[in-house]
Amino acid sequence: MKEIAIEELKLGECLSKDIYNDLGNIILAQGTELHAKHLEYFRNHGINFVYVEEQISHNQTADISRVITSSKYRELNSGYAIVLESFKRMYYQVQNKDFQFDMKTIEEDIKPLVDILLSDNDILGSMRLLSFKESYHFTHAVNVSMFGAMLGKWLGLDKQTIYTIATAGLLHDIGKTQVPQEILFKTDRLSLAELDLVRSHAKLGYELLKENAAIPRDVLAAILFHHERSDGSGYPSGLKEEQTPFIARIIGVVDVFDAITSDRIYKKGVSSFRAFNILKDESFRGLDPTISDVFMSNIASFFINNRVKLNDGRVGEVVYVNKFALNRPLIKIKDSFIDLSSDYTLDIEEVLTHQH
Repeated sequence: MKEIAIEELKLGECLSKDIYNDLGNIILAQGTELHAKHLEYFRNHGINFVYVEEQISHNQTADISRVITSSKYRELNSGYAIVLESFKRMYYQVQNKDFQFDMKTIEEDIKPLVDILLSDNDILGSMRLLSFKESYHFTHAVNVSMFGAMLGKWLGLDKQTIYTIATAGLLHDIGKTQVPQEILFKTDRLSLAELDLVRSHAKLGYELLKENAAIPRDVLAAILFHHERSDGSGYPSGLKEEQTPFIARIIGVVDVFDAITSDRIYKKGVSSFRAFNILKDESFRGLDPTISDVFMSNIASFFINNRVKLNDGRVGEVVYVNKFALNRPLIKIKDSFIDLSSDYTLDIEEVLTHQH
């Protein structure tokens, strides 16, 4: 292996050493075949030297490519780490009123992660591969970006619109940079004044970024309106469904889903199945019901063959999802079957693993 300057790298060479970011996470794994996008990333992020294999045969390259291709974990973690790091850097810049952040690089960092996701519909399986011990405010942004992109695919939207949705998801809560930290991290119930402060984040985020010409107008609209609800009960403007921009409605759905399924400092996240109940209730109250239904039905289909733990402690396998009761599937436990759509004393506490 040899250390080589970025300017001297040739496309097709393979890394002989993992590259880590400041968080200690692998962003590019040993054996990765270098393409133009990698060289661009190195230049944008001040990486001047890397280690590459001195000589490698065609057969070895093919073997390495197969390993990397099959190693979704590494690829996904790499893409996630890059976007997480970009967002954190921007978050602190905005928090300090420094608006000279590189929006183009942030958008370019998002695209490879989105491309990885779009190649495999099982986004919940993908999310379970991730292991980032990071503040909820940062992981929530990246998660909403990922869920939003996948929902865009399920809605049949074009690739550029999906990238825009992913960017909107990443930035949707950027206004929280201006909300006092002690309120954001408060574990007790918020007072009405504190709740108003938290709710101001949508408008604050828009105001902070509206002068930045590099940010698409659709992204700004999603930042401002992702908490609007169809019945007019949302904020900041009390818009009805038909008045709320489409991308803002998409972000609204996935924002709720990730918020209720994520662990927070003051509560443990609920299972994805339980989240369906909440999403369904929210659809009646104000989330776009069509968008919610597309999201839930697609996610539910990937629960088949998953092992789940019930609230009575028993562990079984999902064998059928009823489209009229997505959150209450048919469970097989040993040689018996339990239909949760007809037995409401039982519920799914946790999704355990996916059997391929």
